[in-house]
Amino acid sequence: MKNILLILFIIIFSSFGFSDENSYVIMVSFDGFRHDYLDKTNTPNFDKFAQNGVKAKSLQPVFPSLTFPNHYSLATGAYAGTHMITGNSFYDKKFKEFYSLRDAEKVRNGKFYKSEPIWVTAEKQNVKSASYFWVGSEAKIKGFRPSIYKHYDGKISFKTRVDSVISWLQYPKENRPHLIMLYFSEPDHTGHEDGPNHENIITSIQEMDEILGYLMNGLQSLDIAEKIQTILVSDHGMSEVSTNRIVLLDNYISEIDNLYVNGRGAIVQLDIKSKQSQTYSTVWNQITKIPNITAYKKDELPKHFHFNNRNTGEFVLVANDGWLIYTKEFVENRDITVRGMHGYDPKIKNMHGIFLAQGNKIKRNLEIDSFENIHVYPLVCKLLNITPYYSLIDGPQGKLEVLKPILIKN
Repeated sequence: MKNILLILFIIIFSSFGFSDENSYVIMVSFDGFRHDYLDKTNTPNFDKFAQNGVKAKSLQPVFPSLTFPNHYSLATGAYAGTHMITGNSFYDKKFKEFYSLRDAEKVRNGKFYKSEPIWVTAEKQNVKSASYFWVGSEAKIKGFRPSIYKHYDGKISFKTRVDSVISWLQYPKENRPHLIMLYFSEPDHTGHEDGPNHENIITSIQEMDEILGYLMNGLQSLDIAEKIQTILVSDHGMSEVSTNRIVLLDNYISEIDNLYVNGRGAIVQLDIKSKQSQTYSTVWNQITKIPNITAYKKDELPKHFHFNNRNTGEFVLVANDGWLIYTKEFVENRDITVRGMHGYDPKIKNMHGIFLAQGNKIKRNLEIDSFENIHVYPLVCKLLNITPYYSLIDGPQGKLEVLKPILIKN
């Protein structure tokens, strides 16, 4: 009878989740690592990683396929329209403030972040976490930050970041993080500067392969090496762009000064300042005639965008793949030299990133189909044996069922 009660207790308790002190998860982001970059050059460390684990054909970002929305989707399992980080910069209509990745004060203000990132889920369940530059980890969200976090400084070398991660895993057991989020800004930077087909992108891919090797060698030297589950992701891909493929809004909108223009590049949102001088239908008729973009009304966005919230513009303009949207004012005040861009419709394959996973809980030498990045959050919860955050208002949309088949015991 006691054995039966014990079994029932274990079953019931495990259904709610409890942390596993013998499990560690490291999630590593290679910003802008397009899904097919591994085919462009020799990548022995990525190849070895895939042979010893799982590799997806690609990882589909959420809309817009930009860095901040997608890193926060990877962390929360929620679409941008739910977690509210709808761009690298955006205007929050509730707070009447601009949020920007370049504004440290805003980046560190938890009021902008909805949904619950994985490190908060972990910390709430007494699982220590650490972050080296993951989006959102500098802010106190729902009263929590990672036990270890860093204020962003792009000058810190990638090897220094790896060295820190290895040192954290050598902390005394009571202080050691079981969840670590690690961020690298390449090959995104090179992709923007030179384009995804330039020879310099090959060099960047090779450098990231070397960093992966450096990380894996460091992890394998640890006493807890066999307990570590490592997940490699990227937030989006990259498309080739050109100054010959620019849409200037001023050429099509008669009174652009009467519009709030938020965003540029692949996606722009418009709001009318004063409807007395320019009607909704007038603006709509003008923007629907703009070539090389698709214009949407706020309430008619594609379902797979999951983008409609209080901050969404009255009109959303999405450039065709490889095209850029600017205003004349922006172009006149800057030298446009960018050769690569992202932010486009996440269904476009050029926007897809990578997903690889390896560890003693994960199957070996397995390739899986492409999937949306919102499904990573419940996987990490499962690997750490913690209960996922749930809310009808801003809870995760990711499902464990999508990645459950990659687990040895699912």
